Amino acid sequence: MSPECLRRGLANLFALSLAGLAPAALAAEEIRYRTEPGDTLAGLGNSMLIRPGDWVRIQQLNDIADPLKLPVGIDLRIPVSLLKPLPRSGVVAAVAGDAKIDGRDATAGMRVGTGSELSTGEDGHITLQLPDGSELALPARSSARIERLNGFRTNRSQDLRLRLGNGRVESRVARQRGPSARYRIDTPTAVIGVRGTDFRVAWDESERLSITEVTQGSVAVTSKSGKASRVKAGSGMAIALGERSSGPVALPKAPELGALPADFDRPVLRFPLPDLAGNDAWRVRVTPSGQLPAPTLFEARVAGNEVRIAGLADGDYQLTLRGVDSRGLEGFDAVHAFRLKARPEPPFSFFPPVGGNASAGAVVLGWTGAPEAETYLFELSPNGSFAGEGVVRRELAATRTAVELTPGQYVWRVASIRADGDRGPWSDPVPLAVRPAQEAPTDVVVEGGTISFSWSGRPGQTFDYQFGRDTGFESLLMSGSTDVPAISLARPGSGVHYIRVRSVDPDGFVSEWSGAHKVDLGFGFPWPLFVIPLLAL
Repeated sequence: MSPECLRRGLANLFALSLAGLAPAALAAEEIRYRTEPGDTLAGLGNSMLIRPGDWVRIQQLNDIADPLKLPVGIDLRIPVSLLKPLPRSGVVAAVAGDAKIDGRDATAGMRVGTGSELSTGEDGHITLQLPDGSELALPARSSARIERLNGFRTNRSQDLRLRLGNGRVESRVARQRGPSARYRIDTPTAVIGVRGTDFRVAWDESERLSITEVTQGSVAVTSKSGKASRVKAGSGMAIALGERSSGPVALPKAPELGALPADFDRPVLRFPLPDLAGNDAWRVRVTPSGQLPAPTLFEARVAGNEVRIAGLADGDYQLTLRGVDSRGLEGFDAVHAFRLKARPEPPFSFFPPVGGNASAGAVVLGWTGAPEAETYLFELSPNGSFAGEGVVRRELAATRTAVELTPGQYVWRVASIRADGDRGPWSDPVPLAVRPAQEAPTDVVVEGGTISFSWSGRPGQTFDYQFGRDTGFESLLMSGSTDVPAISLARPGSGVHYIRVRSVDPDGFVSEWSGAHKVDLGFGFPWPLFVIPLLAL
């Protein structure tokens, strides 16, 4: 046998052996290109490959007899390592809270690409829009790096590789175009590859556990040792360090939400949660309605029967709830729409104090100057129903009004109105007992004075208060705590003052401070009317 024949024989044998090994060794690291009329291997080498001469390797890998005559419509296998990279970039479509890209605060419209580092804090969230229309969301307490985000010159396919460093990533992957499309997420224990699906990946650093959850389509999960599994819609899989795997198991079903509240008029929202029913916890998320993609404004894992949410602006929202099982797998979502209208805040009742009494006649009722309020809507009812007869209703610019009342039991409330006419929620009804008028004592000595305030509260709560001369409460006159939603303070000098409060639940949950409520202690306030009801007790 001549040396030339031997060389050709060895080359053919090498090509055949390489083709036989390729499905196992190269399938995860190659694309497929469908040939078109006029294609040649040399031409594809010039347009697609880093080194044009590597078309010879494509010929060997695909067992092409004549590089100048390629059949039309066949799929050529091409190793990704040979391809010219065509860098692409994604865009930040939604962002909320503490979210950073490459150490800088993330903002909507920011561009990301190969090498970008993403991270979110306790209240952070980032949603990326990728060039092919896919969405990738990084919830709170997560970090990831975009290892690769490229395209290919010959088609519109996308090659994404993401490394999850901590926390979770949620993906809605567009149906990948063509056989060259690749979407891959790496964790320390597994590689997750997809071609068009909705799925979630998590890495639990404390448990050294990789989690994959699929709600639509299917994904290929490959452990670091090379063991591959197919996880279909409705299933999830956990892989721990050392190859311990749960195998694909069914995800928790979407919970039955029942009759959750749909309208809220206080800044702290309280949602009752369903019974866990075999789950270990709930994943709770709040997003604004009408935004796609929508930023996550609240996210928490809750093991109890109630979730409390503070810090939302007035508006329309969606609450999303899903179960978390004992393996850490999260299930299908249930969604509930709700509305928050808590502003402008209602004022605090100021005088008489809650549980106080007044003498029949002209009874003065006062409240604080609420933030954003231009005027106030006042209502007083003699029977507890503000829709019945005998209701006194007034719109006032002042923070007090006098009402002629006969002896009996009453309730009153106030709402704030902005300058544009937007009315906020009512304050909690304040009870008022009106007693028959008594004759004034003959020798009355009034020493000093007090001022009293009340506000809404829940059983078991305590309250912090601050009283000062400015809306920032930098010049405090008095502060403290009380176990009832009311306080009496020594009256300071005349002038304008401000008060604010916050609630503390029995389990330690602390609400945000209320706005700064204005208290005008000018000489025009009818202090004798304040004293007379006290003397009647």
